Amino acid sequence: MVKYSEPLDNDAHYSDDPVEIDARPPGRKTPAILGSLLLLIGGVFFVQTTLAANISINSGPVEFGQGISQAVACSGITNLTVTPYSTFTNASGGGAFYFSSVKVSNIPVGCYGDDFTIRAYGNSSSTPLALFNTASTAAVVYNNSGTFQAGVGSTGATVSSSAGTFTITFTSPVALASSVAKIAIESGAHALIVGDAGPGGGTIFYYSLAGFRCGPTLASTCNYLEAAPSGWNGGSDPQNRWAQQTPIKYDTATVGSSGGDTATSLAIGWGYRNTRAIVAQGNTDPSTSVSPIADLYTVTLSGVVYADWYLPSKNELNQMCKWARNQAWVSDATQCNNSGALNSGPGASGFSAGYYWSSSEYVASMAFAQVFADGTQPSSYKYNYSYIRPVRAF
Repeated sequence: MVKYSEPLDNDAHYSDDPVEIDARPPGRKTPAILGSLLLLIGGVFFVQTTLAANISINSGPVEFGQGISQAVACSGITNLTVTPYSTFTNASGGGAFYFSSVKVSNIPVGCYGDDFTIRAYGNSSSTPLALFNTASTAAVVYNNSGTFQAGVGSTGATVSSSAGTFTITFTSPVALASSVAKIAIESGAHALIVGDAGPGGGTIFYYSLAGFRCGPTLASTCNYLEAAPSGWNGGSDPQNRWAQQTPIKYDTATVGSSGGDTATSLAIGWGYRNTRAIVAQGNTDPSTSVSPIADLYTVTLSGVVYADWYLPSKNELNQMCKWARNQAWVSDATQCNNSGALNSGPGASGFSAGYYWSSSEYVASMAFAQVFADGTQPSSYKYNYSYIRPVRAF
């Protein structure tokens, strides 16, 4: 398979005023993509071009590599330059050009802290086209004080960054260049991503666009998981038993044997319910059980009390392991492994290369743990000592 890239548009710049454009026939054989740029903040404009061809704007021609300019809301009077690119991919029986990347340059400091959202549209529909990941229609780039990185929901795209410039490239582009008639670019408030500080003072390690059930009764919907920060307990992550030996002897009784509450769920969002079930069985002493340690952890920030921390479920703990080892998220089901380096994920720190407890019970005498040295998730006897790092969902 052979790929090569070239600009879809001619370093197209922005204009507030609508302009009518007639594309002249190209001088060489190229895909006839129409690449309009549509600014959604501060005005609307259209620029239609044909790849590597002369175009006419109003009464005069514009050569390939030129264009018109416009400042976006966050840039004040500074004009940005936008260049879409296509990639041709050979395939059996032929090939096709795909809308594969967008370069935005001349971005001023006034855009620090903002997200840029890029969408593409066909000629006659207001529904955005899928750009990558089969169905993702919006590519978000976060301006982190001049360093650009993939924003919320942009797994499956890579961002290269330099002073005042970013290029976002779709790993597997899905929009045919010939289908793109308009490109829309918005600037707006930053949406939280993995590595950002969470509202509870921890670090966000997991994001779900679709959301998941959460809370003590699973009546809420959450999109994020945040981990307590390094040193949350006044030092390194503490170690303790999963459950105390009294008042319940766990080699003969399950967590839910007396009240119907169980700590057997593995799913993302269930850790809070699991933790409350463990505590409800008499595990209230933080000196003999890890669940009350997580349950009693409380943070007050700007007058808001965050007391909903808990011991993560098996699947939540797996997402934490992948973040701590800086492993790219592929799917929730992807197992953490020994690739990457511990404490190298965005904002990850303070983890030990040992066993961490989950809140998910395996059998009456055992619960699931995760080894952060290699990502495995063995079952472990509840009387064993393992590490704990509380999490919360929001």
